[in-house]
Formats: sequence, C-alpha cells, structure tokens
Amino acid sequence: MILTEKHKELIERIGVFHEHKGMQPLVGRIIGLLLVHEEGEVSFDEIVEQLGVSKSTVSNALTFLQAKGRCVYSTRPGDRKRYFALKVSDWREDFEKELQNIAEIQKFIDEVLEVRTEKNPEFNCRMRDFSNFLCFFKQEIPSLFERFKKQQA
Repeated sequence: MILTEKHKELIERIGVFHEHKGMQPLVGRIIGLLLVHEEGEVSFDEIVEQLGVSKSTVSNALTFLQAKGRCVYSTRPGDRKRYFALKVSDWREDFEKELQNIAEIQKFIDEVLEVRTEKNPEFNCRMRDFSNFLCFFKQEIPSLFERFKKQQA
C-alpha cells in the first residue's frame, strides 16, 4: 500500500497522541499504520519501510504491543514473513477491563485519605471528590455498555 500524505499525517498524529499517554513514539505510529492500512495487517519489513525506522526499534515496539495484548501476528503458508494486526475483535471486553482498572484507583485514593492528616483540607477534599467520582464511574460502567448494546440493536 502506498501511503498518501493524509495517511502519513494521521499516523503521525496517532503517534503523538500515544506519546502523550506515555508510550514510545514509534508504538503509536505503528498503531496508526495498522489502523490506516487497507489490508488490516502489515509485514515487519513493510512497517520498517513505511515508517523509516530501524528493524531493532520496530522489533522492540512490536514486542511491547504484543505483551500489552494490543497486537497479534499471523503467518501464511509458504511465506516466512510475520504479518502484524491490531487486536480489535474483543474491544468491548478489553475496554471494559481498562475502565475497571482506571476505577480501581479509587482504592488507592481511599487508602491515601486514611493516612493523611487534616493539614491540607483542600487537597483532601479534592481527593474525596475524585474518589466519589471513581466510585460512581465504576458503578456506571456496566450500564454504559448495556445502553450501547441496546442502541446498536
């Protein structure tokens, strides 16, 4: 696939987004390439070529993506290449788990509040507010997915 300037710009924006979330820049750019590529899967060599980066850097980024369960690879009979694709088949389950993990922060916030003194009441108040929101958020996650399912039906 030949990438257009629009593809390249989108891949770069996706890379910057993921970089701001704490990932290596190339990880986000690979995600971007896998998203925009018409085939839905890309060979290792094509990733190197399309993104203009070293094989070792691509290898490290793909290892990271596979370890995080975000990327899978497949092979084809008679072809020694590995083809990488995003793992999106069970996005609802993965996203729900991710939201539950975010909500788990509440436990830590509550423990922190137990050990803090009242020396900084304004900070404590903000943390209690955050904890209350996370509790609400955690309770709402299942109904959020149910409403989405009904809307899609």
